[in-house]
Amino acid sequence: MTPGIPILNQKTRSTAPARAFISHFCILLLLTLSARAQLTAEWDAAAETAVIFNPDFPGSAELASYYAEQRHIPKERVIGLRCSQQDSVSRGEFESQLRGPLLQLFESRHWWNTVPPAPGKALTGDGISFTIPPPSRVRVLVLMRGIPFQIRRSAQKPKQSEEDEASVDSELAVLGLNKPPVKGGLRNPYFDQQTRFPHARNSLGLLIVGRLDGPDAPTVKRMIDDAIYAEQNGLLGRAVIDLAQKNGAYQEGEDWLKNSVESYRRAGIPVFIERSAEVLRDGWPLPDTIFYFGWYTDHIVGALASPAFRFKRGAIACHLHSFSASVIRSHDRAWAGPLLSHGAAVAFGNVFEPYLALTLHFDIFNKRLLEGFTVGEAAWNATPALSWMNVVLGDPLYRPFGKGIGAKLGEGSDRDYALYQGMALRLAGEPDGHIKTALTELAAKRHSPRLLELTALLSALQSKLPQSIDLLEHAESTTQDAAGMLRLRLYRAEMLRRSEKADAARKLLRETLGEARFKDQPARTAAESLLKDMGG
Repeated sequence: MTPGIPILNQKTRSTAPARAFISHFCILLLLTLSARAQLTAEWDAAAETAVIFNPDFPGSAELASYYAEQRHIPKERVIGLRCSQQDSVSRGEFESQLRGPLLQLFESRHWWNTVPPAPGKALTGDGISFTIPPPSRVRVLVLMRGIPFQIRRSAQKPKQSEEDEASVDSELAVLGLNKPPVKGGLRNPYFDQQTRFPHARNSLGLLIVGRLDGPDAPTVKRMIDDAIYAEQNGLLGRAVIDLAQKNGAYQEGEDWLKNSVESYRRAGIPVFIERSAEVLRDGWPLPDTIFYFGWYTDHIVGALASPAFRFKRGAIACHLHSFSASVIRSHDRAWAGPLLSHGAAVAFGNVFEPYLALTLHFDIFNKRLLEGFTVGEAAWNATPALSWMNVVLGDPLYRPFGKGIGAKLGEGSDRDYALYQGMALRLAGEPDGHIKTALTELAAKRHSPRLLELTALLSALQSKLPQSIDLLEHAESTTQDAAGMLRLRLYRAEMLRRSEKADAARKLLRETLGEARFKDQPARTAAESLLKDMGG
């Protein structure tokens, strides 16, 4: 075994000290709540939310009613607007069917404040003026399945950054503008501010817009339920980051992903990073995934497209691509709809082709979400342009870390994730070896191969691959479950490959593929693929 990480023999420890240790640790974990939560707990977003549905679209009214009931939104703020049942509308249809009626609604119901904000600044340089006071009684719009999501291009061959196509959602985010830009986008004054939306500088006149939409009505209902479940029970699990090894003009996107990894590490969320240019291979096991961020293919492929793959309840996912949300109401086209079909509660995307710099900045989003912002706040805080291309698919009121990181102890299998997170928070600032030593000792006390596996992911994150390999091997020795054992072997083979020990990796994979117990496991496909890539 690698020096510095003792692997304790679980048979040498009695269970009584383990129970005492865990009880004491749980008390410490309850006291280890993020101080940042105190700065983010003061806005009741549901009290300032309106829900918009299309009464002509099958199921839209029922979903709106269900959502409002779950979030305790008054019936008078559930509004039906008759509009096109198509995914996309023309600019004229948007004005007559959506923007115009909503403006009248805000005025007639006195949903505007009385203090006008400072003018915004258009990305194209167009003059923007506020003659309608900004919203106060309603700051959040939730668009239900059935509301169109694309505004089609009308200009022919527009100049760069003067495209006039947009998402319905991003245009409605600037409903308070008297004359929003048609060409190009508007600089988002809320971008990367460190305060919550109602208290941010220059956020007056803007709306947080989220969309409860997806491949079918049952998926949308499940998205609503999962968000509330995760708030009540905690969002505990693993993050998956899929790099594309891009550089040059694309380096910015890689940096967002790498910065997100650091945010997860500080928050005590285990991370698996795919470091190759290709997407995660078919069948690669990704258990308990609560975050997925990656790029760059035009439709869902690889591990996340595998029939056996399912996100954990409350998961948040995004695959960055120019047209990732050009199709939303499909189980297998583009990315946004399929991610939701595979169990994500939230997904993001672009309805047309944006520019990389104007898409959702993953690192800012993750930072704000972990600080206790709602999904809607975090997403718009991380988006530099308004009146542009993006959509937020999921409950914008969803706030998985509203009570602070480490606020949930977890039950059953979640307990290991909670203990891992609590240990990471408690030992933050200590040398790397301290937390791994503490985790391996805790794993032995709890007889938990999962904690050993999570510690192995931490070692891999720190480029300490020999430690990761040892920990994975030890976790395998304490695992009886065939699916778990195959996963541990696959991860060990991958770490051997990264360590330039290809012969050892191939030997391990051949032995694994020769065992009958793994014959019908979905992850066998990944083992075959990895072995083939390594020359068999």
